[in-house]
Amino acid sequence: MIIIEKVLLLKNSEIFQNCKEPDLIEIASICTESSFDKDVTVFEKGDYGNCMYFIYSGSVSIHEGGHQLATLSENEIFGELSLLDSETRSASATTLTDCVLLKIEQEDFYDLLATNTDVLKGIMRTLCKRLREQDRITIEMKRMNTAGPGTAPVHTPLNGE
Repeated sequence: MIIIEKVLLLKNSEIFQNCKEPDLIEIASICTESSFDKDVTVFEKGDYGNCMYFIYSGSVSIHEGGHQLATLSENEIFGELSLLDSETRSASATTLTDCVLLKIEQEDFYDLLATNTDVLKGIMRTLCKRLREQDRITIEMKRMNTAGPGTAPVHTPLNGE
């Protein structure tokens, strides 16, 4: 994949959509491309992480054991927490289809952030969106637990639907 293809993909992603073209070129230059077959574990919960992934094609399951937390597809990212803090992975990631992923390493990313705060703002927006969704799920679960058996769950739309 050439740089211009990476730039176009990054521009279509929620996290990088507000970046200027020179910034996208810089981000694209630090992305490495990797292909994964279906049903391949990208990383396991508890692994130490120092990178994030951008899904170019395919879909990825984010899960904890048998419990699916999210299904992500083209133009979405995962692993961004480890990119920021180098802690252990909070969940596992497994490909659901053949995938092409772009990988951004922490050290390269930190070098980029030193000169470009717009990229950091995009990451923060994505993290906030995911935290809000997790809060919504937690509140809904608490409501279901306090409503008692036989009470219909309250439906709230996912991802702004």
